[in-house]
Amino acid sequence: MAYASHPLSGNENRQSHVGFEDDDKAYIQAIGFVPKVYPAQTAIVNQGDESDRIFVVESGWGCISHDLAGGQRQIVDFALKGDIVMPQSYSGIAVETFVAQTELAVFEGSGKKFSLAIAKSPRTASLFLETLMHQRALVAQHLTNVGRRSALARTAHLLLELKTRLERVGDITRKGFACPLTQYDLADALGLTPIHVNRMLRELRERGFLEFRQGYVRVLDDAGTRKFAEFDHRYADN
Repeated sequence: MAYASHPLSGNENRQSHVGFEDDDKAYIQAIGFVPKVYPAQTAIVNQGDESDRIFVVESGWGCISHDLAGGQRQIVDFALKGDIVMPQSYSGIAVETFVAQTELAVFEGSGKKFSLAIAKSPRTASLFLETLMHQRALVAQHLTNVGRRSALARTAHLLLELKTRLERVGDITRKGFACPLTQYDLADALGLTPIHVNRMLRELRERGFLEFRQGYVRVLDDAGTRKFAEFDHRYADN
């Protein structure tokens, strides 16, 4: 797995956007968490690899998926700025694939070293628990999307979720947000075909809910789209 590694830009003494206090951040780096940058489309962790790594996203988009025979995959989540990514593993073997969707800057360390940080820093322990609860809430909504919501509602719901999560960390403008996902990516996240996704995006635009053009999502009717998709922002912005 190739990557380019260099120090993160900016003031190294600033408070991290993910909620680490300066002392916590310094301690985590001291025990081996290091800044790295992965080029777009790099497989950071492959399903089946031996892996004990944890990642804190500094910038960029990542994709977490479960791979199936024949090249198919189910995207279970997208890793965004501020997220802590802990690829699921069983007996030290990764059961998920973690890919840099765009160039992805992270802090990277081992699970064992992170456990030491939890033991010594109440702030880090609290952040870890908050992360687990947040991820559980996301998974519950993603399962509901694939299992019960209509194709149109689940498409709107996912895009509203991404918008809300990006708002938390200031990666959004008044008009909308940049989104590097292709219709194939959305299809793998929503359990649809790319052709079906294309139709759903067109219908959402024609209904005046939102539009996704040239890598940019613009919500045209926020209240109306939330009502239609039954979107409760609280699970995504906590």
